[in-house]
Amino acid sequence: MARVRSVAPTETSMTTEDRNSDDVPPAKEPAATPLISVEQLSLSDYPIVHIPEERLYALREHAHRRSENWNGTVDDHLLGLLGEFGLARPLGVTKSLDTEIYADGGDGGIDLRYRGATIDVKTVGRHRRDPSLTVNAYKPLTADYYALASRISETDIRLIGYTPREFVANAPILSHEGESYHLVDQRYLFPFTNALV
Repeated sequence: MARVRSVAPTETSMTTEDRNSDDVPPAKEPAATPLISVEQLSLSDYPIVHIPEERLYALREHAHRRSENWNGTVDDHLLGLLGEFGLARPLGVTKSLDTEIYADGGDGGIDLRYRGATIDVKTVGRHRRDPSLTVNAYKPLTADYYALASRISETDIRLIGYTPREFVANAPILSHEGESYHLVDQRYLFPFTNALV
């Protein structure tokens, strides 16, 4: 019969000095950072989705209808719809793109559904080279994932990255012109890859 020898617990090879190094994320970070984040990529690494002219026309018409019932301009609504379509197309879920006009002026924070998960897409305009993800803090966080897209031309969308709801919930809340929002820095965004498109 084999005897089991008891071994006293020992300190791991990671010393206190190692635990306090810059390589270990501080406790106040919103969440563990992705192994490879958007922050580490160059512009050429991001996938670009082309929006066909006929689809652009249909999205512009929908943006007009939304602006009649919701706050925001036609251009604001078109920007959001282009980002949503830009992500829906490579995921193969363009039919799930929400084109409903809601009387209460909202979509519940869900733009797309993919593999059982819900996605809220945030789109920035052409003036932002290295944008961070911003999500309104006055609304409940209802999506499973939050995605960031950037309009880089009239018909092209650059897909930047995405993050789970927990990262958004733990991100700092800032205010600008009386509106509060969660600010998720690029180092907390998981990158979309060119293989997507």
